[in-house]
Amino acid sequence: MSEEYVLGNDQEELSRLKLQHDLWRDELLKLWDQSSLRDAKKILDLGCGPGYTSLDLLKYNRQQAQMTSIDISDNFINYLNYQLKEEKLDSRGQAKKSFIENLNLEDTDFDAAFCRWLMIFVQNPEKAFQQVYRHLTSGSEFILQEYVSYDSMDLVPDYPSMKPVVDAIFKSWKAQGGDPNRGKHLPSLLEKVGFKVTHLQPVAKFAQPQDPFWQWPDSFYRSFLPRLQKSGYLNEQQVQDFFADWQAAEKSPGSFFVAPTVINIIAKKL
Repeated sequence: MSEEYVLGNDQEELSRLKLQHDLWRDELLKLWDQSSLRDAKKILDLGCGPGYTSLDLLKYNRQQAQMTSIDISDNFINYLNYQLKEEKLDSRGQAKKSFIENLNLEDTDFDAAFCRWLMIFVQNPEKAFQQVYRHLTSGSEFILQEYVSYDSMDLVPDYPSMKPVVDAIFKSWKAQGGDPNRGKHLPSLLEKVGFKVTHLQPVAKFAQPQDPFWQWPDSFYRSFLPRLQKSGYLNEQQVQDFFADWQAAEKSPGSFFVAPTVINIIAKKL
């Protein structure tokens, strides 16, 4: 297990994650509305990153819930704890450092747990689910939003430079024990460790260059592709070819971006 984020945890990534959170916030709220999070009294927020979701979740909840947020990045934990104080929410929330596979909190009476885009980076999701199960009370819900078909990501109608980029992302994530398509396996693993899956829903999104959502992939590629080149997963020509195609697509009215398909999951501890 590595304490280094695959996508980094510097100021650039902090800004990108804020943009990502804002652009996906409506989909997040739709999922929360399907769950028990609004009325939960004790929430476990897993893989919280800098905590944009954590802050929204505390404000979304109407029971003045207590929340423990977990992450592996000292930078992000410190940032979230500072934001909790600034928002005067530190009496209700705190961020702690832990790997989800080794989760060992004093409290094991959480009545809801949430994670988004975490399990795709976890090396042993079954062990992680066992740890979450152990920290939840009976009847509690575990709410997840994860990629189920990352290779559905595309730039159309036909930009061949996209495939090497997708292949490089897969290789880099799998090299650290992750899986961009991990969502395919999560429902069965949840059932295996004792959860009952009660809600499954796909989320598919397209974006044209003029759409605000276009900023999401744009910020990701500009941040992550140089990292992939530096680490040897892409060469300089592949990166140049991609950005040439990306710029061409931005000027073509018929072009659009196909986002990786996401799966929403709600599972109940029996």
